[in-house]
Amino acid sequence: MALPHDGKLALVTGATRGLGRAIAERLRDDGARVIATGTKPDGVPPPGCEFMAVDFTDAEATEAFAEKIRARAPLILVNNAGIGIEKGIEELKTSEFREVHDINLVAPMILCRAVVPGMRRAKWGRILNVGSIYGIISREKRVPYSSTKFGIDGLTAALAPEVARDGILVNTLAPGFIYTDMVAAATDIDVPALEARIPIGRMAQPGEIAAFASWLVGPENTYMSGSNVVIDGGLVRV
Repeated sequence: MALPHDGKLALVTGATRGLGRAIAERLRDDGARVIATGTKPDGVPPPGCEFMAVDFTDAEATEAFAEKIRARAPLILVNNAGIGIEKGIEELKTSEFREVHDINLVAPMILCRAVVPGMRRAKWGRILNVGSIYGIISREKRVPYSSTKFGIDGLTAALAPEVARDGILVNTLAPGFIYTDMVAAATDIDVPALEARIPIGRMAQPGEIAAFASWLVGPENTYMSGSNVVIDGGLVRV
C-alpha cells in the first residue's frame, strides 16, 4: 500500500524536539524522506531522518543552508523553527526583537525562496508555515513573538497566490497550547489552570497537530491554499 508522501523529500525546521520533531516523525511514517534541522551540530533528529545543523540567527549560515536546500529541491517545506522572548516593551532590546524575527520570519522567507524553483519545475509543492494562536490574538509581553506570527501568516497570504498556478499550495497552521516534553518539565507553568481555559479541557498532544500538518502538505490537500488554520481546542473562540 502506497504511503501518502510516497518518497517525496521534505524539510522540517526545528525538528529535534516538540512539535517539529512530531511533524518530522509523522512525515517519515507517511512515506517522506525527511531532512530535520536543529541548531546544535550534535542535535538528535528523529530516527530515520537526515539531520542538518543550522543557526538561523547567522545570516551567512542561513543563506548557505538555503543554497544547499535549493540544490536538494524538496517538494515539502515545513517552517517550524521558532523562539519567543517574553519581555515588556520597555525592557525589550532591539537585538532581541531582531533575533526572534531572524528565526521566526526571515529564515522562513529565505527557505521559501529556496524551494519554490524546484517546486515550480515539478509542478507540485507544499509549504506549511507554523504560526500560532498568538498570530490571531495576543497578550502582554509578546511583542517579538506575535509580530512574527502575524507576519508569517502575511508571508503565506502573499506567497500562496504567487505560486498557486504551478501546483504549489501554501498554508499557515496556528496551534494553541501543546503538551510537549518542555512543558511537562517546566516548573513555572500551571498546566491545570491553562487547560481549564481550553474548551476541550486539555492541551494538544504533538502528534495530533502533526497528523493535520501531514495532511496539509500531502496529496489529499488539493485545494486549500492561503489559509491560516487554527487548531487550538476552541480557545480563540472563547
